[in-house]
Amino acid sequence: MAVPKDRWFCSFSFLLFCVSFMPTLGSASLLQELSPQNYFSSMKAGRASLAYFSHYGSPGAQLFLEQIENSAEALQDYGISVVKVNCPSEDVSRYCGKENTLRKAYLFRGTVLIREFPTDALFDVNSIVANVLFALLFNEVKYIETLTDLQSIENALKGRSNMVLAYVPATGTAEHRAVMEAAFVYGTTHQFVLTTEAALLLDVGSDEPDMSSAQLLFCHCQWVTDLAQPCRRTAMGQTLTLLNIHRHLKLMGAPLVTEVAEDPEKASTIHLQLGLPLVFILSQKETYEADRRTAEFVAWRLLGKAGVALLSRDLVDLNVLLRSNVALKTPDEGVPVKYLVLEDTDEVITLVEDKSKVEQIQEDEEEENQDERENNNQDIQDDQVVEAVSRDRKRELDLEQILALTEETFHSALLETTNSVVLFYASCE
Repeated sequence: MAVPKDRWFCSFSFLLFCVSFMPTLGSASLLQELSPQNYFSSMKAGRASLAYFSHYGSPGAQLFLEQIENSAEALQDYGISVVKVNCPSEDVSRYCGKENTLRKAYLFRGTVLIREFPTDALFDVNSIVANVLFALLFNEVKYIETLTDLQSIENALKGRSNMVLAYVPATGTAEHRAVMEAAFVYGTTHQFVLTTEAALLLDVGSDEPDMSSAQLLFCHCQWVTDLAQPCRRTAMGQTLTLLNIHRHLKLMGAPLVTEVAEDPEKASTIHLQLGLPLVFILSQKETYEADRRTAEFVAWRLLGKAGVALLSRDLVDLNVLLRSNVALKTPDEGVPVKYLVLEDTDEVITLVEDKSKVEQIQEDEEEENQDERENNNQDIQDDQVVEAVSRDRKRELDLEQILALTEETFHSALLETTNSVVLFYASCE
């Protein structure tokens, strides 16, 4: 049974989805207001907190306070508390005593100061969440500026782990936040790398990159053992959101080629669950190794766009033409699996990238099958004629009712009857 197209939305109802897309009702209740003494005495080892030190009636502070109030719920889900520290007017300590100090927010882990943020860098919820997580995830997310930096990280990861390379035009944006939230979940599995250098996209070979749009590439370094061999890179084709990143990483973590031993109508993979088609390469025992290489080649070309499965005819009884070598299953419910005859791997790629190609190929095959049926019928008729001639060649026919016409009697004979059958022949003499 086909998997409903929207099933994957349900499976993604995890913590970070809620963090990014739940409304911020009630976030004001999560903003703590403490005195300096109470704040520092409440610090716990390993617990992160974002603090803003404020005097009553501090000029220009109201807008910033509204933004950190709005961000309190999102940060709370990452275990980060947000605190407004009310400084007494006579307090001249480090965090309360200077006017320029009051224009900063401070990120602590326990009693250790991690980062100071100018308040104008934390201009909305996205910038607050992005910059705070960026500061906390300094081991999980590396910032780079040059191709040399990237190659150095790739070489260190080869044979060990994979890398997620993200380009954002500027930090503090919604896309930057999405990358940081993804890194919070997957940072121990993949090495995240961030850059704002548009030129780096050209250096990594991205085809005509849109410098104004954030982009993400998955770098396959884990199975590379030769330092001279580059890591394959698979670009995410969707806009850079947390949900799309999660989807892309799920696809990158799936097997490159799945071996199937059941009816394709019943087969299901993560690709179908995520709304992508599944391509079956039909194989048999005698050609298994070559078919496996073909499937892997196609899978790399379609990575992130479709799944690829290897289906053995020896294990599954398929009621299809023997010359069919590819099958296509779409995630649409109720749509049957289409069996096709393709000449090369480029046609398989086109099959996925150009949906109209499926109908065209099927129409061509139907015309070809019709021609074959007509040719078969003609062959049958020819055989019947040959058989009749061979069978009746010694049979004597009654020729008394058959007129032998000449050029002089031809027209008059035709006028005597309504219907006539005339056999024209040339004498062998």
